[in-house]
Amino acid sequence: MKKKLILFLLMLFTAFCAPAWSKVYIDLAAPSQKALPVAVQEFRDLSTAPARDKAERETIKKELYDAITTDLRFSGFFSVIDKKANLEDPLKSGLTETSTDFRSWRAIGADALVKGGFTVEGNRLTVEVRFFDCVTERLVIGKKFSGSVKNPRRIIHYFSDTVYEELTGKKGVFTTKILFVSGSGGNKEIYAADYDGRNAVKLTRNRSINLAPQWSPDGRKMLYVSYKKGTPAMYSLDLVTGKDEAISARPGINIGGMYSPDGKKLALTLSTEKSPELFVLDLAAREYRKLTDNNGIDVSPTWSPDSGKIAYVSDTAGNPHIHVLELSTGKSKRVTFKGKYNSSPSWSPDGSKIAFARSDGGRFNIWTMRPDGEGLVQLTFDGDNRHPSWSPDGRYIVYSSSDKGGSLRIMSSDGTRVTKIDTGIRGEKAPAWSPFLK
Repeated sequence: MKKKLILFLLMLFTAFCAPAWSKVYIDLAAPSQKALPVAVQEFRDLSTAPARDKAERETIKKELYDAITTDLRFSGFFSVIDKKANLEDPLKSGLTETSTDFRSWRAIGADALVKGGFTVEGNRLTVEVRFFDCVTERLVIGKKFSGSVKNPRRIIHYFSDTVYEELTGKKGVFTTKILFVSGSGGNKEIYAADYDGRNAVKLTRNRSINLAPQWSPDGRKMLYVSYKKGTPAMYSLDLVTGKDEAISARPGINIGGMYSPDGKKLALTLSTEKSPELFVLDLAAREYRKLTDNNGIDVSPTWSPDSGKIAYVSDTAGNPHIHVLELSTGKSKRVTFKGKYNSSPSWSPDGSKIAFARSDGGRFNIWTMRPDGEGLVQLTFDGDNRHPSWSPDGRYIVYSSSDKGGSLRIMSSDGTRVTKIDTGIRGEKAPAWSPFLK
C-alpha cells in the first residue's frame, strides 16, 4: 500500500508540473479511499510588530491548527498524525521546501505535510499555508489569505476548499454554513454556523417561535416561518443587509417554504377551506398557484434540481407518506408505502435521491431512495433522527438527533462516518445546509 501511495503522489506532482493540471486526482466515485497520513505543524507567528496581545495570538495559532486538522479529517482523504509525534521544531524551520527537514516528517509516517504562518496587523489577519508532498519533497499548493482577526477559521476553510478542489476537481464544503433552530434560550430562534458547528450566530431575536429555515439558492437570504405576529407567516431575511420582510402572510397557516432552484418562486403550504394544500408563489408577480386539491394535509415541499418536480408529504392515504408531483402535468405519485410516518423529504443536488425521515411507530431514522421510490436504503439506526439536508456537493447529509435534547450530526451520503456537530448552542434541530457560498 505504501508503494501505491508513493506512486499516487509521484503521479500527482508530475501532473501538477504539467501545463494542464486541472485533472481530477482523487476519484470521488471510488467505493473507498485509503486515508493519506498527513502531518500538520503548528502555525508560526510571523508578525514583526511587538506582541501587544500574546494571548490573542496564541488563540489564533490554536484556532488555525484546529481548523485545518478538522477540515482534513472531515474530507475523508487524510488521517492526521498526532502533533506530539512531530520532530521538526516550528520555530527553527521555515515554510519552504529548502527549509523543511522532510526526513523527520517521513520518519513519523507522514506522506503529506501542512505548514503555515500568520501575521497580525491591527484587526487584519494574514495567513500563509502550504501543503507539501513528503515523498518528493515538493510543494503541492501554497496560498496566502487575509481576513478578520476575529475569524481565523474562516481563512483556513478557504484554503481547505482550494486543496480539495485541486485534488478532486470538485468544490469543497468547508466555507459553507448550516442553519438550525434552537429553543435553548427559552424561545425558538434561528442560528447559522460554519459547516463544523463553529462560529454560531443568532439570526432571529424576536422572542417568538421561528421554524423551518431554508437558504435562497445564492445563499444571501434565509426563508423561515415565524409566529412573531401571532399566526404562522413566511418571512425572508437578507443575511447581507439584515432586511427582514414578510413574503407570505395570508390568513391561516403559511408554512414549509422552499425556494425554487432559480430563486424566483416558493413552494409552500397554505390554509384552504378544505385542508392545507401546496401552492407555488411567483415572487415577482406575487401570484399564488394551487398545486394540490384533496382532503389530506400536504406539507414539506422540496424541489427537484431541474425545477420540474416537487416531493412533499401527504396523509391522503391515512398515514403521512411522500409523494412526487410533476409540475408540467399536475400529476402526483405516491412513492413511499412502508412506515407509519414518512416526513421531511430533501432532494439531493444531483437529483438522483431523496433523503427523508421514517418512523415505524417509534423513533425516526434517516433513509434515502430514488425519486420513483425504489432503491430504499436506511442510513441511521439509533436515536431519533430527523430533518435531513444535503451538502451542496451531495457527499454528506446533516440531520438532527434527539441526543441530549437535540443535536446535529453529519454523515456521508451512504450513512458512514457520522460526526456530531458541536455548535455550543444546545437543542439544535431542523438543519439546512447552505449552497456553495461566494
